[in-house]
Amino acid sequence: MIVKRLKELLLAVALLPIIVQPALAHVVWFEPENDGYKLVFGHPESGPDPTIDVSRFRLATGYDINKLTVPLTISIQDKIKVVPQSDIAALTAYFDNNGFRLRNPDNTTSRITQAEAEAINYLNVTNSVKYTKALYDWSSAISQPFGLPLEIQPLKNPFEVAVGEILPIQVLYQGNLITDALVEYQGTELALNASGIGYDVLIGDSGLQPIEASFNSTAETNLIVNYATTLTAQRRTERVPEPSAVLGLSLLVTLGLASGQSKKFKDRRLEAIAISKKSLNL
Repeated sequence: MIVKRLKELLLAVALLPIIVQPALAHVVWFEPENDGYKLVFGHPESGPDPTIDVSRFRLATGYDINKLTVPLTISIQDKIKVVPQSDIAALTAYFDNNGFRLRNPDNTTSRITQAEAEAINYLNVTNSVKYTKALYDWSSAISQPFGLPLEIQPLKNPFEVAVGEILPIQVLYQGNLITDALVEYQGTELALNASGIGYDVLIGDSGLQPIEASFNSTAETNLIVNYATTLTAQRRTERVPEPSAVLGLSLLVTLGLASGQSKKFKDRRLEAIAISKKSLNL
């Protein structure tokens, strides 16, 4: 059975053209949800795709303002949600989208095991992986790269960029600057800016949306790794008390004021009586 399977794989490899860099595919990014953050999968310009395969999730890491790791509670059911156990300044995540896939002669793809990929020396085999970096605060430490294999690096504080202004970014692969990544913002591919070493992101009325980048890399073997990554930046918001809590607080304040006013009135009444008694020589 194994020999027959390997023969099929080798035949498919022999009939295939060279795989070229594809257009930007699905990406992952974080969205706030109640007391935590949900990792979503899709195209930012059209929204999350409900068909996310949660079994492909691999890792999420939280960081505080000093870039020290923060414990996370991670729940995986029909969605992937992370809840930081203290204040965070950033989150990163790794999602192994497709494992190893072989492109067939009819241009379809089949998922194969790593052992099967190794048996054909990874010819025409692609591994698609997704990364994301979400910023919720800014500091000298947070402004430095996080060491993702493919990473979008803002060159200034994104929280200080107003609507209509430019956020300059660069793309790093294995920590090194690259200029041949495919970069997209709100469904539009971005070209290199005048410096030729980065990209300019124009912030629209809806604020900074997820920035996407993808890059294909051939390792020492023939394996093509398709990296996709995103960058988001959104200030943390304070939790809004439940309406019942707000009502309760309002009631307590009202009662407190009423009590204070009642005591003040009573004190003034006693003072008036004392003055009256004194004037009557009682």
